[in-house]
Amino acid sequence: MGSIEIEKWQILDFTGFRGSVSSIQGALVVRPEEGEERSVPISDVAVVLFGVDTRFSAGSVHRILRNDTAIIFCDWKGVPYGHAYPWGNHTRVGARQIAQANASIPARKSVWARLIKAKVLGQAEVLDFFGRPNGKRLRELVKDIRSGDPSNIEGQAARIYWESLWDDQDFRRIPGGGDDTFTINAMLDYGYTILRGHAMRAVAASGLISSLGVAHRGRSNPWNLADDFIEPFRPAIDYSVYLLVSECVDEECEIRKRLVNAAGDVFTATRKSIPAEMTLLAQHYGQLIEGDIGKFGVPSWKPPSKLGL
Repeated sequence: MGSIEIEKWQILDFTGFRGSVSSIQGALVVRPEEGEERSVPISDVAVVLFGVDTRFSAGSVHRILRNDTAIIFCDWKGVPYGHAYPWGNHTRVGARQIAQANASIPARKSVWARLIKAKVLGQAEVLDFFGRPNGKRLRELVKDIRSGDPSNIEGQAARIYWESLWDDQDFRRIPGGGDDTFTINAMLDYGYTILRGHAMRAVAASGLISSLGVAHRGRSNPWNLADDFIEPFRPAIDYSVYLLVSECVDEECEIRKRLVNAAGDVFTATRKSIPAEMTLLAQHYGQLIEGDIGKFGVPSWKPPSKLGL
């Protein structure tokens, strides 16, 4: 069982937990298959994540919901597929979602600019690490990113980045454009899919409306906000794919294993993993739109050598 707390928005994470959860007055009783039983006060908990190996009583569900706490059900990968929200008039989740729906367009554009800046800075680090050209050029482009990215600096940077990384002016990053496991596009797709799962979980746990994105606004996409939040983390997958190609790794199971690990690797000098950083990012966005913080900070990828790894 994991526990994440940002001020008073605490998350109980049972997605990797094996055991049972029941309830007593004012608390949940957690009984792992291995280890000691413990009692967890429910008063300050905002969200509970249940995984496929967690057995829970009806009483625990009632107690959680009566506490105005949301329940998110996740699959074996930790990706949300359902939820239960309380009907209280003052639920923390409801208040946050109202604030999200009322967030101004300038505020959302400012958040998008910060996400893109972090992404392009991470791409520049990837180029530098592998001795590829144009890292400095990408950093210069970052200075031109404005609120909402009206000049599409993201797109300009992407063209420079992909051509420089693979030393191929004909290379095109085409989502879904690789049926063969060993193509660059297919490996990127797989790695980004794992990233998206972590982002979906972070958004659900933060109590935000997943379909109400910052820049992604697809009407048929229930996870627009997750697709916004994965942007700064993509360079971590790009780095891993470049290593796979340069090392000529040709076993499908090894490719998948390496990409899954890359999507959960350490991301910043604070030694926080990508899933942990995504959770913080989603929570900080919630705090921003509720007016609890005034600045939205976004981490950018650094190579392991700069993280002391």
